[in-house]
Amino acid sequence: MQPAEVYDGDTPAYRRSKIREHLPNVIFTNPDMLHLAVNPFHPKWEEFFKKLKYVVVDEIHTYRGVFGSNVAHVLRRLRRICGYWGANPQFIACSATIANPKELAEELTGLQFREVTENGAPSAGRHFMFINPFDSPYTEAVHLFIECLRAGLKTIVFTKARKITELIYKWTIDRAPEFTTKISPYRAGFLPKERREIEQRLFSGELLGVVSTSALELGVDIGGLDACILVGYPGSVSSTWQRAGRVGRQGQESLIAMIAIKDALDQYFMRHPDAFFEKSHEAGVIDPGNTNIIKKHLPCAASEIYLKADDKVYDVNKLMPVIDELVKEEMLNPGKKGDIWFSRRRMPQRDVGIRAIGKPFDIVDERGRTIGGLSGARVFREAFPGAIYLHWGRQYKISELLLEERKAICRESDVLYYTQAMSKYETEVIREIEARKLRSLEVHRGMLRMKNRVIGYDRKDIFNRARISRHDLDMPEYIFETEGLWIKIDEGTQAAIENGYYGLAGTLHAFEHVTIASMPLFALCDKGDIGGLSYAFYPRFKEPAIFIYDGYEGGIGLTKRCFDVIEEWFARALEIVRECPCESGCPSCVQDPQCGSGNQPLDKEGARFLLERCLKR
Repeated sequence: MQPAEVYDGDTPAYRRSKIREHLPNVIFTNPDMLHLAVNPFHPKWEEFFKKLKYVVVDEIHTYRGVFGSNVAHVLRRLRRICGYWGANPQFIACSATIANPKELAEELTGLQFREVTENGAPSAGRHFMFINPFDSPYTEAVHLFIECLRAGLKTIVFTKARKITELIYKWTIDRAPEFTTKISPYRAGFLPKERREIEQRLFSGELLGVVSTSALELGVDIGGLDACILVGYPGSVSSTWQRAGRVGRQGQESLIAMIAIKDALDQYFMRHPDAFFEKSHEAGVIDPGNTNIIKKHLPCAASEIYLKADDKVYDVNKLMPVIDELVKEEMLNPGKKGDIWFSRRRMPQRDVGIRAIGKPFDIVDERGRTIGGLSGARVFREAFPGAIYLHWGRQYKISELLLEERKAICRESDVLYYTQAMSKYETEVIREIEARKLRSLEVHRGMLRMKNRVIGYDRKDIFNRARISRHDLDMPEYIFETEGLWIKIDEGTQAAIENGYYGLAGTLHAFEHVTIASMPLFALCDKGDIGGLSYAFYPRFKEPAIFIYDGYEGGIGLTKRCFDVIEEWFARALEIVRECPCESGCPSCVQDPQCGSGNQPLDKEGARFLLERCLKR
């Protein structure tokens, strides 16, 4: 019997059987395997569960948003199984520094925790460089990457987007072909076998460098690295330190270079580098109470062990409206007395993805080979007909999006542009949860119904990001309900904006952009996790309004977190606007490169005025 075994998606079927037959003392696995391969087949693990003493959940700061909310239910299902076999294991959670580790651990597991805060890890000197380039940040990153490689430094480059990962990899080997076999891209969307091979080549020293998204931010052992290049502020102090922690692990000094892009938070820290080192860490936010996520996991739980009215993990009385819906949808079957519920299906887990809300789409080339994947929400923005999809430095043009088959068909292409979707949004208030007065303005929080349609896309030059052409699309509408907040602009505030010769629509739009840009300072999220809309006249309110919402079905707690610290949040947004030296708005303050309406109209000074009015400053 081995003292420890790895049981994950790369473990061959014959090996999995051997592990179950000859149980080790320790098993290393992940939430995906618990969800699909352990929890549903717990009778095969009977002896293991009966003796289970500890469950260690590492890197809990990464379990945030939709993924974290799903993992919370995977762990609750695990607790039910432990109880079924008579075990009561102690849960131990480990985290990088975040603002709320105890709270997050408790929300993930549904258990009470005691916080232990000590750092015994050895650390050599770290040299931080903050680089605000005059030219393209991506050109600067390629240049610095090549110089590090030529100096013999094992280097990791972190980017904020899959496309940029592939482009930096491509440009690097174009300019320094001697490193073609010595560097590699690494991102989500690669097949597990591809990722594992890259990790092994890094660990062995065969690779000198890697260009990665946040996929390599986690504790994958890739050996000692010397330099870390961050292309853009990662979005949170916690993520920045996590990525910086990939280098200098063997006692040697290391270099961390953060190259700013034209983004509000990047430029804020370039102007205030001390604020980066002094800033408190953000909070990890999840929402285990998301009804859509609960509806996915209750049939899974019932298929593992039937639900009872006195269930020890799930509060069945509180969940009865959801259970009744699942019975009507023929996902659950009630017992004769109505106090137990069974799953109608044998393996509902197979239709539940835990890394997104909705089943993923496959990206398939013309030969039928799956080269990657996208979540249901992202596929409309990134895999529309005509979109350029990047994989392993190669460009693929999407020719067809098959919604029923949940796949996008692509063919290899070689072009000098990338694509960006243009979208049309509508919103509807479903119900209000709470409200507060912010000086003369009313701020409300509640549930919203969002309607999104991709109406076209831009082709943009990959070197200078200039628009080459615009193309219309007729795509289906994507509708979802989520949490959000909205700000009503009363007559007095509207008159004050117009009397100051600020454009009303541009003021509201710029306010929406800069407040969204500053949200990652308070909650662990990306700007892509949040959406916003502004109306110069919102018909239901009969006055102007601004909406900011969680970008996921059911919400994940991001707008709630910022609603709770709204004055501090708006104060940071005001600081960004006031200190940006541009005259009329730029990507460093009120422009958003992903804006679905092309950043039109925007009034930077109007946004400053409205923020000052909110805060009386």
